[in-house]
Amino acid sequence: MAAPPESAAVKIYNQGAEHFKKGELDQAIEFFKKAAEADKDFYRAWAYLGMAYAQKGQLDPAIEAYRKCIDIAPQYHKAFNNVGELYRRKGLLDYAAMVFKMATEIAPSLPHYFYNLGITYFEIGMYAQAEDAFAQAANLDPKDFEYATELAQVQFTQKKYDAAAETMARFNDAHPEHDRAPETRARLAMLRRLAEAQKAVSNAMDTGKMGLRKVEIDEDENSQTKVVEPLDDTPAQPFKAVPPQVGQDDPPKLED
Repeated sequence: MAAPPESAAVKIYNQGAEHFKKGELDQAIEFFKKAAEADKDFYRAWAYLGMAYAQKGQLDPAIEAYRKCIDIAPQYHKAFNNVGELYRRKGLLDYAAMVFKMATEIAPSLPHYFYNLGITYFEIGMYAQAEDAFAQAANLDPKDFEYATELAQVQFTQKKYDAAAETMARFNDAHPEHDRAPETRARLAMLRRLAEAQKAVSNAMDTGKMGLRKVEIDEDENSQTKVVEPLDDTPAQPFKAVPPQVGQDDPPKLED
């Protein structure tokens, strides 16, 4: 049985995909625009138009393209996630958090959406909300080192040393052979020391032994977990922006 013929919009889109794969972004943009014009409901054309603009650093046109994609396909959670990334690049953290939260509501089984939301809340200073988001990510994917360490980081920031130590201990016990196990154990030891010091201070205050002395808990900045920049462009970037097609960085050719 012969395959159905491609529509005009799909043919144009596929030409744009070829240019995109070659890094010819200007040509890709023109073809994705024409594909979207040829079929007003072709949401993927808008999505990849947004991606092409984003790769050129043209954030406002990229956001506009993704918004048109969302208008057509309001359940297309990848577009929400990537709009959140673009708002984050522009420094519009409140907007980024709002859009990342929408992505988590549409696709609550995807941990990296909660991670991105947590990173954004952390930078806003909404630590309790960041902790909730990182906990969701870590629960959905207990094997991910970044999810566990960022959860511990935000707990550390709130001086919840016991909770942070428990987070790192849980990860270390589940993955003792992890390639970053020595780092995990070092952080765990530091957090346990801080938790013990915190308990000592609390007990002293309860028994009235502190008097008017001020007790400082030594926080070793060199041992703290690190909140990495979400928009690092290195291959191992922690900010897990998702291309609109799962598992692919390039747009696929489409069939009708």
